[in-house]
Amino acid sequence: MAPIQFGILCIPFQMLDVVGPLDILLSSTKSNLKFAEQIDENASDFGDRGYDIEIHYIGATMEPVAATGDCKIQPSTTCATCPKLDYLLVGGPLPDFFLNIPPVYAEFMRDRAEELKAFFTTCTGGMVVAMTGLLDGKTATTNHQILPMAKKLKPEVNWVAEQWVVDGKFWTAGGACAGMDMFAHWIKENHGQDIGEAGWATLDYEPRDIKGKLIELKTGLRVN
Repeated sequence: MAPIQFGILCIPFQMLDVVGPLDILLSSTKSNLKFAEQIDENASDFGDRGYDIEIHYIGATMEPVAATGDCKIQPSTTCATCPKLDYLLVGGPLPDFFLNIPPVYAEFMRDRAEELKAFFTTCTGGMVVAMTGLLDGKTATTNHQILPMAKKLKPEVNWVAEQWVVDGKFWTAGGACAGMDMFAHWIKENHGQDIGEAGWATLDYEPRDIKGKLIELKTGLRVN
């Protein structure tokens, strides 16, 4: 199977909005699950059931983008040169960004939405995508603290206070940690809970369901 082509839009996002979900996603790759095989005798076939993935960090230019904490994100490609994607993740910036989205990013999201298998947002990344018009007529969520603002700015969207929402190809999550849970759910639905748990164990991570309750794990995280 060809590697998943996964894009991350390099905007001034909150770091955990992106690195949290990304680590959840990477935890169930073939390379990480082969590591799990070495430490868990019950995970002997997991490596072959994982997936390969290529990450594309997409900037307006190749200049680094400052995320929270002044952490510099180095693009690996640009909106003009990015290869075809399977998935795209937009993390959450402050309002000054989603109220004034640079046209190069807005056009990229609109142009690429059709080709994507799924379009993910975390936190105020939902507002970024909403402001492009792509969520009009959809049910979605964003950081719950700004839902009143979201409803005023984009009444065309059916905003709800869920941990995450799936409407067609659009997967929108509330805060950063809800985004991690959303990606855990995606892994569970697409690759199986046992594959998810093998990866989550390497992070000492226990996901929550869409209502915010811890998911009962089949294997547990603790090694006796």
